Amino acid sequence: MHRSPSELIAQCRENFGSGPRSFSWRERRTYLRIPRRIWMSGDPLLEILKRQDFLLEQGVVVWASLVQANNLLYEPGRTDHPAVVLYCADQEFDDHPEDLRYVARTLFSVKGKLLPEPLLQPFANMLCRELSREMRMPVPPSLTGSPAVYCTNVMVARRHLPAGTLDHALFPLIIHPTCDETMILPSRFWPDDLRNAWESVPA
Repeated sequence: MHRSPSELIAQCRENFGSGPRSFSWRERRTYLRIPRRIWMSGDPLLEILKRQDFLLEQGVVVWASLVQANNLLYEPGRTDHPAVVLYCADQEFDDHPEDLRYVARTLFSVKGKLLPEPLLQPFANMLCRELSREMRMPVPPSLTGSPAVYCTNVMVARRHLPAGTLDHALFPLIIHPTCDETMILPSRFWPDDLRNAWESVPA
């Protein structure tokens, strides 16, 4: 039986539990924490690593949609890489995350273009600059309607994905209203049917 998106994200929240959460040192060290990579020296993505314990302990889970990612994340490998995602800070998209996906596709379509809409130009510029690391950029309401949707950079830890590769465009994200940084919910907390859907993608 296929469950609705709202049931899947609700199960993610239940599996993750309500904050404050506690985890063993070993669990944090070997699985939950995103490891620091050598190439990250001086990179604004380090702020995500500094805030990840707070997100794990106090964060809430929402749907996120991929806008773009380092191409290496679509193939097996050992190195983590960044991606750009969209999310809504409330539960507006719980049952229809595909609407969030539509906004993400629209943003990607303007990458590198000179636009008549000035509010979209920063996104077009950011997406074509490889090392641009914007956090929590409000997406114009002309694309989203009334819900507050944000565009942000994340660090994709392969250990947190079911098969170690970025196989789908929609996934659960940990956020917090007082924190600009976010992280993908480790797949250990995903329901089996969501995790199996990622693992069943053909190579």
